[in-house]
Amino acid sequence: MADFYQEYKPFRNFLQQFGLQESLVNVWRYSLLVMDKIPLPPRYIQDIPSGFDPRSVLHAWELDILSRELVLNAATIGPRSLRNWNDLAKTVNHLRHLDGVAFMEGNGGKPDVLFELHRIAHRQFPFTDTGIFPVMRAVKVLGATAVDQIAQRELGLSARQFFRLGVAVAGHFNHSWGLSTAQDYSVIQISAAATRTFFNRLTIRLADLKAELKTLQRYDEDWYFTWNPLEGKPLVAIDPAYPDRVMCPIPRYLLRRSFGGLFYDLVKASDFDNSFGHSFQNYVGEVLAKTCLPPNFTLRAVRPYVFKGETFHGTDWILSDRTGHVFIEAKTKRLTVNARVSSDTAALQKDLKVLAAAVAQNYRNIQDALDGKTEWVNDGLPSYPLILTLEDWYIFSPRVKLILDQEILNALAVENIDPKVLIEMPWQIASAHELEIASQLIAQVGVKAVMGGKKPEQQGWSLLPVLQELFATEMRNVNYHLFSDDFLALVPEARPPISAQ
Repeated sequence: MADFYQEYKPFRNFLQQFGLQESLVNVWRYSLLVMDKIPLPPRYIQDIPSGFDPRSVLHAWELDILSRELVLNAATIGPRSLRNWNDLAKTVNHLRHLDGVAFMEGNGGKPDVLFELHRIAHRQFPFTDTGIFPVMRAVKVLGATAVDQIAQRELGLSARQFFRLGVAVAGHFNHSWGLSTAQDYSVIQISAAATRTFFNRLTIRLADLKAELKTLQRYDEDWYFTWNPLEGKPLVAIDPAYPDRVMCPIPRYLLRRSFGGLFYDLVKASDFDNSFGHSFQNYVGEVLAKTCLPPNFTLRAVRPYVFKGETFHGTDWILSDRTGHVFIEAKTKRLTVNARVSSDTAALQKDLKVLAAAVAQNYRNIQDALDGKTEWVNDGLPSYPLILTLEDWYIFSPRVKLILDQEILNALAVENIDPKVLIEMPWQIASAHELEIASQLIAQVGVKAVMGGKKPEQQGWSLLPVLQELFATEMRNVNYHLFSDDFLALVPEARPPISAQ
């Protein structure tokens, strides 16, 4: 097994030959190419082989790693440049070599390949969640009245002001690498005070970024997966003499932080959890109501019911047609950073325990409905349990699936539920993104075809890949701008800021 730091030092020394600001500008330009399909200026890369497409070389997650390594190691100025093809190619080769070395560091030189699939998915897949869906989902869930009031109280500006500024600033970084935070945004009805609040939360000084990266940096099997503080503060104040001047090495992080990232600004408020949970539950209902229309479909919100003097709230939504019923439990719980990427499975196991409890809770709710304890009437059609998470947990690694299966059995035992329900009514877990698409397929082919379409060996797989295979023709009819009118009502001067799919 190689000594990782000894393998890392040549890369460190190589990066010391690059100028930091120029290199971060290059990262900005390449990230627009790779993540947002914005072409490079003509002849941007010197000496690139004729006809060669740089998108075939650069990956979004590698640009993330490169940005942090440049901040840690690059000089003020240097003779090398990421605009030179040989220097760029050598940089990418260094990154990929170290990825392989870090991989072999795991488990004493015998890495758990099946578990690594989980970490790799959470490193790479978030960059594929494009289209207007993530933006509109944030506007709907975090911009709901109850949550918006919390934002106004906690931040001094509303969620919708936060979103509007996010669109405006992200739009600027689509064509320019630098910006002054003293910019006047009164033209979009944002006050100077609200603008200062927004930029204060999204900006980090270069020295502070470097210090935080030094604290976080790992020189072992977790090097490849180290969290980048740019996800939380995507704007970098690079010149101490002009603190209002910022750059944005990875504009996609700015867009994420301006929308879904607002969650982290509000999560510590005492009344946030309930408001956020109800808002997400309402969003799920709104998606279903927009896609699965009567008379072919019936959508019910289960009202609280009393049994033996105790009040129960039941499942969140029941979607029905003449082929079956989907019992939907909406959960806002997210995988923590350590659960997504740490080589230590303790954090992941803790989070999977919470998810397993939600699965068992849904089975309990379905059983109560089947037993006539609620207003829902059992008509003998198949019932399908669905746990819906706000974000994708990417549970497809066999090792992670085994952990979850055991936690579900433990949770069923606590609820005194016969585990045979796992065979009679196999559970499914899907993200909000998957529901936004799956509901449109249900509208075309029905509940049973979609929810009962998995083969036994596909139990536990992510829902969307299975549906894409089964319903390739129907996928062509999916509307990826489901709530685009709402977005344009929020920002009438804008267009969807990222590609349609």
